Amino acid sequence: MNTKKNIIAVFVVMTISISSAFGFIGFGLYGLQDMVTVEGHQSEKVESDVKVLMDRQGFENPYGLGGYIYLDFIPFIDLEADIQATFSQYTFNFQNYANDVPMVETGDVDFAHARISGFFTVRRKLIGLSLPFLGGIKLHAGGGLNFHKSVPFASINMMEDLLGDDLFEEFDAPSMEDKIVDYIKENAETNKGFHAQIGVQLKLLGLDSFIYYRYVISKDLYPDTNGFGTLNLRIGLGF
Repeated sequence: MNTKKNIIAVFVVMTISISSAFGFIGFGLYGLQDMVTVEGHQSEKVESDVKVLMDRQGFENPYGLGGYIYLDFIPFIDLEADIQATFSQYTFNFQNYANDVPMVETGDVDFAHARISGFFTVRRKLIGLSLPFLGGIKLHAGGGLNFHKSVPFASINMMEDLLGDDLFEEFDAPSMEDKIVDYIKENAETNKGFHAQIGVQLKLLGLDSFIYYRYVISKDLYPDTNGFGTLNLRIGLGF
């Protein structure tokens, strides 16, 4: 009986040792916050006796959710991929005038900026502290490529597409739903860029948790900035 127990114990130790020696795969979910402020924006367009105005409100620090997977069996580096979605709500007000006489004003209309992003990262352990048979803590740093698909911001061009040739047509958001959806599909914006990140990983048995700060460089992903920080809090499993 003792021999059988010893064999099982040796097998468990060897399994853990092999796993530690050759690495593992990890995956999980995370919450995030983009650390960015989008200022409000006013624009106008004048043609002959017609003037149209767009007043778009701002927003700040969008929240999102994502999922990740990583591999760390490659010597010296780890590979990581994650996908995320962020969402922010804001309002816009569209007005038009004929000979300086107000014709139509939408009032504050609720609208949203949403984005789906993918990140591919090569990272490397900087510092590590192991806890035998339990896990450990690691400091990682890395960088890579990112890709984005986002909803266009409300603009005068959008209103011209929605209202057609008659910019004095009354704008009714509920009745415009199908047109708005079609506009978003046809005018979704695609961006790509680079990023650098640093973070701490805590592994306890099979449970993984991470805190990451990532700086994203991507032109025109948000107005008036080509880069912004984002904070990720991850939790998942590692084998």
